[in-house]
Amino acid sequence: MKQKKGFTLIELIIVVAIIALLAAATFVAVNPAKRIGDSQNAQRWADVTAIADAWSTYVADNSGSLPTTTNPNVTTLGYQTYMVATSTWASPNLPYNTCAASTTAPTNGGSIVLKNLVDGGYIGKINTDPTYVAATHLDDTRYYLYYSSTGSVTVGACTTYNSAVIKVTR
Repeated sequence: MKQKKGFTLIELIIVVAIIALLAAATFVAVNPAKRIGDSQNAQRWADVTAIADAWSTYVADNSGSLPTTTNPNVTTLGYQTYMVATSTWASPNLPYNTCAASTTAPTNGGSIVLKNLVDGGYIGKINTDPTYVAATHLDDTRYYLYYSSTGSVTVGACTTYNSAVIKVTR
C-alpha cells in the first residue's frame, strides 16, 4: 500500500497553536506601549537637559546675567516656577496647576519665553513634550523652569510615562 505524504489536520492545528503562543509571548515581552512611553521619556530627558544646558551656558557667557524673557508679564525672574513657552507670545495664565506636582516651587510665575537662547545659538529650538498638542494661541511646552535663590535652575517635564520624575538642575 502506498502512503500519501503530507501533514494531518491535527498536526497543522498543533503547529498553528504553538506559533500563536510564541507570537503572543513575544508581543507581551516586547510591550510596545512601554517602549513608546520609554522613548517619550527619553525625548523629555533630552529636551529638559538641552534647556538647562543652554540656560547655564548663556549665564556663563554673559557674566551671570540671566536670559531675558519676551513675556511682558514677566519683567524679572523671581524665585518662582515658570512654564516654558516656545515663541514670542506667551500667556501669563498657562495651565500651571497641571504641572504643580512636578515642581519644587510653590508659586506660579506664569510663562517664560527663552527666545534669546534660540537666537543666541545656545539651543536649536525649544521643543514641546512629545505627547502634548498645544491649543490655539498657547505655545506651552509642558516643561517648567524654576530659578532658585542660589542661582541654580531646574528644568523639568510636567507629563511623564509611568510617573517618572524628569528634571535637571544646573
